[in-house]
Amino acid sequence: MNNKEVEQQHNKSIESIKKYAKENGFEIPEILKYKCVAIGYLNINEEFEKGEVSNNFLVKLRVLYNEGGVTGTLGFHECEFCIDEGNYKERGMSNTEKELVDKENKIRYKFPEMIFHYITEHKFKPSNEFIEFVMRS
Repeated sequence: MNNKEVEQQHNKSIESIKKYAKENGFEIPEILKYKCVAIGYLNINEEFEKGEVSNNFLVKLRVLYNEGGVTGTLGFHECEFCIDEGNYKERGMSNTEKELVDKENKIRYKFPEMIFHYITEHKFKPSNEFIEFVMRS
């Protein structure tokens, strides 16, 4: 799945929850009104932003990732880029993802654990907005 597909799936689930809440007289939590932004769901058939990120960003992101719970996915994901390069032995693999909430901007950032592999091994550069949010969290 790519970022757009993850966002669409997430939004579809949220709409279903909101519909159920409305039909059954429950209040819809404010957080469900926040925009979902998927980061780091890379696909070998799509271009992605490349560049350097600071070590401070990576450390801060890892700390945030490890705080609280993570969500398990159904199955696991192998790095398509490593496989394409013939790097089967040391390819990245993951089966978890995380959501961080930016209350100030009403955004729910959703990203896979693979983001660390993509950044360090394939030079993926997340959006400046995401980097700034992580650094001020």
